[in-house]
Amino acid sequence: MRLITLLVAAFCTFTLSAPALAQSSKDRPGLQKLNLDKRSLAIDGYDPVAYFPEGGGKALEGKTSLSVTHRGAVYRFANTTNRDRFLAGPERFEPAFGGWCAWAMADDDRVGIDPESFLIQDGELLLFYDGWLADTRKKWRKGDVAKLKTEAGSYWRKHFVHADRDLTRRSLTDGLALSGYDPIAYLGETGMAQLGSDKISYEYRGVTYRFATTENRDTFRKDPARYEPRVGGWDPMALIEGAQVAGTPERFVVHDAKLYLFASDEARAAFLEAAQTSADRAGAAFRKL
Repeated sequence: MRLITLLVAAFCTFTLSAPALAQSSKDRPGLQKLNLDKRSLAIDGYDPVAYFPEGGGKALEGKTSLSVTHRGAVYRFANTTNRDRFLAGPERFEPAFGGWCAWAMADDDRVGIDPESFLIQDGELLLFYDGWLADTRKKWRKGDVAKLKTEAGSYWRKHFVHADRDLTRRSLTDGLALSGYDPIAYLGETGMAQLGSDKISYEYRGVTYRFATTENRDTFRKDPARYEPRVGGWDPMALIEGAQVAGTPERFVVHDAKLYLFASDEARAAFLEAAQTSADRAGAAFRKL
């Protein structure tokens, strides 16, 4: 184990990270995997959307009056626009690795973070510890960032199975999204359903995607949340009725640059009659799962 990680872990565990680690008590099942304070507050109250380009690409403190609770964690936002963006797709903006330091996670440790030390990599928010012991973001940048992220993901999944995403909310086949169809092909110029290759794949937060070409895979890696099927890959019309029915990869609609799958031609036609209204209602139903 890297010496610097040991030093940082020891320091943060007993000092800086004490509030974050306090949430691992038995009376809060499921939340011990996340870096939260005693109030269940994520990212020390910083706005998760603000880190991303559409939110301005800066670390901004959120307002108490603009708070949202998602999967037991409380997120704050700097403005209503960012709050609404989060509500439309929370999983896109949640910090990777439960909000713990990415550098330490790559070395099998949970360490607290400085909310102003961050990177957006492969469309995900990575947070880092930055203090007198180390600037872990600097060390991350100097290393093999792709390898480090893979190592961090491996540890995260090993010790916190599906911790970064509740996969029961997803329509998957043995962890495979879209039954192996290429998510980029749907949103490309041709707009078609195209099977991906088992030799060209990419795992994003516990879900495996396949691609027809390496170019499509690389495009997906830059912003995975943009290309994921909406509402977990379930038929949106069934969700509106309170049922989880898997969508069929060959039956799809691209609405507002977002991919929706359907279980039947009838459901697809019903969606198209009032696409935006149906999308909003299905999104609300999905967030309640």
